Amino acid sequence: MLFTQTAPGREIEKMMQAIPNFTPRGHGVMVLREFEYTAKDCDCAYCPHYTGRGRKKYSLDRCDCVGERIAAGAASRREALIETMSAIRYPPLIRRLEKHLTESEEHPMDYRSEKHRIAFTDAVQKLNRKNDALMAALYLLTADHRLWLVAKRNVQRNEIDLTAVKIPHCSEDTYTLLCAAKDLYLGTKHLTVGDLADSTVVPPKTFALICNAMAIRRFGLVAIHFTFEDQ
Repeated sequence: MLFTQTAPGREIEKMMQAIPNFTPRGHGVMVLREFEYTAKDCDCAYCPHYTGRGRKKYSLDRCDCVGERIAAGAASRREALIETMSAIRYPPLIRRLEKHLTESEEHPMDYRSEKHRIAFTDAVQKLNRKNDALMAALYLLTADHRLWLVAKRNVQRNEIDLTAVKIPHCSEDTYTLLCAAKDLYLGTKHLTVGDLADSTVVPPKTFALICNAMAIRRFGLVAIHFTFEDQ
């Protein structure tokens, strides 16, 4: 019911009664393409908080534009992973992440092996790479050959039915990768923060893979510098 008599007043009432975050039909501005930052746009020299002097080159403890810099491929792997885990306040996991970042500075791991790289690249060729949840799940599933042989049967039209993936008598590592893929894709809670912090539950290489997958889930493939020739 409208309580105002004027046309402008009725338009305002319609807007206030509409469902939040839904664009009314026939109104508003159509956005054909969102603006995408480039690495040049994200140059720290343009930042008002960048001093460029000494060990502390920023007047802030955390970069305000880290999300944009990650999306533009202008952030380091360390920044991407730290930002991915920024909401976690569990000291054992924070310590393990810092140890992982220090050990991987000279030899960063994008893939578990060359076989993993080939399997993942082939798996995503005809899929929507903007679907970050799907990319994160596929990244973990293709890291294990036996797991991927079973899982790939359930990938159809930019979706994967992980509830149908059953791996009887699998290794602990395979089961961990499957659980992590489900958590990132379906929002389940098979793995806890405590599990990730425990190296006896999640071995170092598997931990590195899950960290990469978490970064993909939050920021997309660019978070860990994945590139594809046909992009």
